[in-house]
Amino acid sequence: MFQVAIYGKGGIGKSTISANVSHSLAGMGKKVVQIGCDPKHDSTRLLLGGKTQDTVLDYLRKTPKERRSLDDVVLPGSGGVSCIEAGGPEPGVGCAGRGILTMFDFLDGEGLNDGGYDYKLYDVLGDVVCGGFAVPLRKGNADAVYIVTSGEFMSLYAANNILKGLQNYDDGTPRVGGLILNMRGMENELEYVRNFAEGVGLPIVSCIPRDPLFADAESRGMTLSEAHPGSEADVALKKIAEDVVSKSMDPSSLYRPRPLGDDAMDDVAKGNPIKNIDKAGYKRMLNPVSDGRSLKSCAGGGAIGYSAMVDGTHTVVHGPTSCAYVMSCYFSDTLTPYRDLRGNARSFWKRVSCTNLDGSSSVFGGLESLRSVVRERAGKGDDVVFVVSMCVPGMIGDDVVGCCAELSEELGIRVVPVPANGVSAGTVIHGRDLCINAVLDLVEPAETKDPGLINIIGDYRSHRRFESALDESVEKLIRDAGFRVNTIYPGKCDVSDIRAMGRAAFAVKAQDDFTFTRTADMICERFGIRLMREPLPTGMAAAERWLDEVSSLTGRNLEGVKSRMRLEYENGIRGIRKRTEGRSVLIVERPTDKNDWLYELLEDLGVRVLKTREATYNRWFMGSEASEGKEIHSSGHVASDVEELSPDLVLSDLYSDLQIKTRCWPIGRPQPGLAGILEYAERLWRVLHAPAVEGWRSA
Repeated sequence: MFQVAIYGKGGIGKSTISANVSHSLAGMGKKVVQIGCDPKHDSTRLLLGGKTQDTVLDYLRKTPKERRSLDDVVLPGSGGVSCIEAGGPEPGVGCAGRGILTMFDFLDGEGLNDGGYDYKLYDVLGDVVCGGFAVPLRKGNADAVYIVTSGEFMSLYAANNILKGLQNYDDGTPRVGGLILNMRGMENELEYVRNFAEGVGLPIVSCIPRDPLFADAESRGMTLSEAHPGSEADVALKKIAEDVVSKSMDPSSLYRPRPLGDDAMDDVAKGNPIKNIDKAGYKRMLNPVSDGRSLKSCAGGGAIGYSAMVDGTHTVVHGPTSCAYVMSCYFSDTLTPYRDLRGNARSFWKRVSCTNLDGSSSVFGGLESLRSVVRERAGKGDDVVFVVSMCVPGMIGDDVVGCCAELSEELGIRVVPVPANGVSAGTVIHGRDLCINAVLDLVEPAETKDPGLINIIGDYRSHRRFESALDESVEKLIRDAGFRVNTIYPGKCDVSDIRAMGRAAFAVKAQDDFTFTRTADMICERFGIRLMREPLPTGMAAAERWLDEVSSLTGRNLEGVKSRMRLEYENGIRGIRKRTEGRSVLIVERPTDKNDWLYELLEDLGVRVLKTREATYNRWFMGSEASEGKEIHSSGHVASDVEELSPDLVLSDLYSDLQIKTRCWPIGRPQPGLAGILEYAERLWRVLHAPAVEGWRSA
């Protein structure tokens, strides 16, 4: 479905044009829905024989939630166009923009996008592009935006404001279809609009003449296409519909918003040629995103960490040196040099460069620095370069996406933009999302899926300086389940692994946490890969559940594998239990952690859990189901618990608790598979037999 938003100043003729364009599209055999986003709710009147329809907001106000249905607010109009009107609150009461948001929530929830439409048209009030009325400007709601204007200055002023609003939601994807000139009969009107169109770099898609036939058609409650087919005005309107179809088939023909500044708009008002167009534009910034599940952090850091993981690529941080260094330190999952069994280093710092922007870059732009660094990397043999842009490029308006495209063509390599723009793109999680989408552009399409291949989302070997027998244990578990590992990402992989990612029929998360779940959903949805519900298993019970799911998905009989694992686990635990039975622990855990494996293991080892406290630093989960049944941790509580309960060991991931004068050990997380949980059990009994207080503390 191709979504089109038609904006313009109030009274400029948007509704008439929208209705005629919808009717023309329907006449081409397209299935069309038109949504009026104006409190006047008159957008679809010409498609409904001159009648107005009940609005979505009136319907929601009057109808109980359990009785609501999409069919009640969608009316069939002329030519088979489906008609919807948002409506608005009473004049002087409430927020019309919020009403638009409410309508979108309802339509999305009721499945409007599942209606099989070829085109969706929004007719939107454009005098004030506030948050609600700007919803159709946002990526995902409009693939193309057309702006209706006349030669009157206030109409052009509104058009320029709409371009500014669209620019605030710009992610580098061209989305402007062009200008529609609805003639008012002014002297030199076409010249005025052409001057503005040249300034903003947009075409005039169609010039609609001032024609009394419009009044005649509207008095009869008809579109011009019905009342006066073949007229000059009808031909001009059909030209818009043809342009919509053309751009839906070739979205690359769309334009990016380039609004004018105040000085340039003054030239427009005076009818003078526009001066200093390049300096007049507003700076492009990504729409800030928020996520209640993460603290505020830098999207640039998340993008750097995930791009630098891929062997055979190089990451260029487009920003100041200090910014790149700090973000790399704080948010890179691959900062620690990784060495394989042969001792070959895999250092993070050899994978990252910086354009080293300074004060002059803020005035003159930083693209020359970017070109220089990327050309240098190409000269060193890099054929895939990620460019992660930080805050400064976003604020000064560097066209990083366009520059990367030019460099790709010039150098014959893949220069992949990751427009994180620092904090303006959201949190570290959103930076990872941006990077993942960029990395996935390298994946080659696969005609068929191999049911024997599985992708692992996240690296179970993370933060390990050396590969070990534990890695072999995980690989054995996967082999015993009948799989071969295809790609591990995010994690240690190379470009060929990424390109082959789409071949796998299945995917599994390395562990069940929010970040890997988000990543897995993105990858699997994009390439049609089946995501397993269970992550790679930690603990015996989880291993049995995981193997059962593999059996249900593939039809493989894995009962023998389960029996062998159970026997090996029980034999391993039996020897360790002799050293741990009767001991006791106090646990302080994060509410986001899923530590079922830990409680299962402690029970199998005969270790009593005296108390469980919840760490309060993650305030997003206080009072949620994740914190039920646990006492809140605060400074001094654990120390008093130790004095009262005398546990043999405190298990806690909080650094403050590690200062308590008793045995204290980070909970951590063992590697998946059988060897990981048995190694953890052995380390646990060794800690339980260590001195309660280190010798240096006593001294």
